[in-house]
Amino acid sequence: MSEQIKDLVGKLYDGLSKADVEAIVALFDPAVEIETPPSLPWSKGSYTGIEGAVAYFTSALEYLEETGFIVEQVKVDGDWAAAIGRWTGRFRASGGEFDVAFVHFWDFRDGKVVKGSGISDTVGIVRAYAPESLPAAG
Repeated sequence: MSEQIKDLVGKLYDGLSKADVEAIVALFDPAVEIETPPSLPWSKGSYTGIEGAVAYFTSALEYLEETGFIVEQVKVDGDWAAAIGRWTGRFRASGGEFDVAFVHFWDFRDGKVVKGSGISDTVGIVRAYAPESLPAAG
């Protein structure tokens, strides 16, 4: 089971890095729940079902000109996985770039994602989106 979950996680991040919404949501259960930080410029926080997942990822891609994920570790426990790595991107409007750490949590059932949530350095992302909105790092 552990290798199957790791394979699914790999497919998720391959789809995310390619900005392939269809490939991503093909891995989701119809009743999937997505929880994202509402501080992300494109996020409202909670999304339900395939329609909600499509709305979240489509909105992110409207903001981001480029996005990429480097998964450094995947920890699996039964039908649960944590992916740890780096998320990079560039905003269309501001041209601001980010390179931040993330930990995403995925729950699976019958080979499909039923819940996704995570923690990212959202300050780094918001700073890249609107550099003038936050004090300089340091």
